[in-house]
Amino acid sequence: MIHKELDSFSASDKFAVAGRRAEEQMAHYLRRFFASSTEVDVLNCLRIDLQGEVAQMDHLVLHPFGITIVESKSVAGSVQIKDDGQWIRWFNKQPQGMRSPVTQGKMQAMLLRELLTRTVKQKGFFDGIDIDVIVAISDSGTIQWPSSGPLPEVCKADQVPDRIMAKIQTDAAILTAEHRRAICDFLRMVHRPLANRTEAKAADDVVEVHSVGEQKPPAEEPRGSLPAKSCKHCGGHDLDAQYGKFGYYFACRSCAKNTGIKFSCPACSAEGRVRKQGRDFFAECKACDASTLYHTNA
Repeated sequence: MIHKELDSFSASDKFAVAGRRAEEQMAHYLRRFFASSTEVDVLNCLRIDLQGEVAQMDHLVLHPFGITIVESKSVAGSVQIKDDGQWIRWFNKQPQGMRSPVTQGKMQAMLLRELLTRTVKQKGFFDGIDIDVIVAISDSGTIQWPSSGPLPEVCKADQVPDRIMAKIQTDAAILTAEHRRAICDFLRMVHRPLANRTEAKAADDVVEVHSVGEQKPPAEEPRGSLPAKSCKHCGGHDLDAQYGKFGYYFACRSCAKNTGIKFSCPACSAEGRVRKQGRDFFAECKACDASTLYHTNA
């Protein structure tokens, strides 16, 4: 089942456009194979934030046997993986170094596991869940393997569904349909869309940017998303969450003015609430039974 489609896209940068095409290609394959599946759940273009640490996953696949992060890579020419683990992108016979998308995916997996572990009521549950990585090279590109042979984490985009199906057929089931639905609802709620092209370039490789740039954010936070942690008066980020007559709010240390904390659940649009636990403040939805760490006072 497809729980989240790709976010809206608007950019003229040729690398961003090429990256978007790779993501659309991969989303097409996942939709074709798993749109009607009762065992596989898909979230496309998921961006999570844990206390300032950000991970943007092109595609997240949940199945009874674990979680798979699919990192789409747009390659018009050839990509070479050297024996020492370096990645080189070849275009017009010219080599360009690039960050290893396998390492990038593993770092995303670490942040995702930490976020889920902090949120779930049953502590230690996600310690036993396998979160693996697949790097999907676009159909038009070619792969030059190291002398040791193909990497298990890397394949062409059209091979990804078969890789996922192979996991389903061989491993021991862990995640129930209820588990997967709860995880998908929670991740949709905490998804923070990318705001601008500058952030996209910082988040990925300079030589091959595939993150999705979007329009500038509106002046007010739209319904269905967590409120930005910034002062509405001066734009400052030195904030202290407090509770007052009208509910929770941010007190800005820079201008001494207040900003209310109001939001709707991105998953179901129900009214959200804030829960305090020590110095931590959690954004929660009673309807979805979801909770995520939103802010920690200094």
